[in-house]
Amino acid sequence: MDDVQELLAGAHHAVVGVNRAEGPPQLTVVWFVWDGESFRFSTTRSRAKYLNLKRDPSISLLVDDFAKKFYVVAYGRARLREEDHDALARPILAKYLPSRAADPQWTADRVIVELKPDRLLTGR
Repeated sequence: MDDVQELLAGAHHAVVGVNRAEGPPQLTVVWFVWDGESFRFSTTRSRAKYLNLKRDPSISLLVDDFAKKFYVVAYGRARLREEDHDALARPILAKYLPSRAADPQWTADRVIVELKPDRLLTGR
């Protein structure tokens, strides 16, 4: 599990897959944070992923380390956290843009998407 924790602590991108109402899944690259139990990322209420998750909270998330040829995939149901965005998003900003973490400038329409995985798979 050390490989998993190391990968998820790094500033890698995650690819998030959600179900569209029709057609293929929607894929989006996001910045994320992993607290040992849940993934969290930020989005806005106007984004397709937010609207798709409101309709169907099924979600997949993939984090890949191409250099080490190692990846983690998480599956589950998203929880949309409409409150406390700034406090929950600060660790994300600290991970990817530490110089801006002290004074983030968020838009008012932001929410946190939280995934506590039902399944967590790894591969090489």
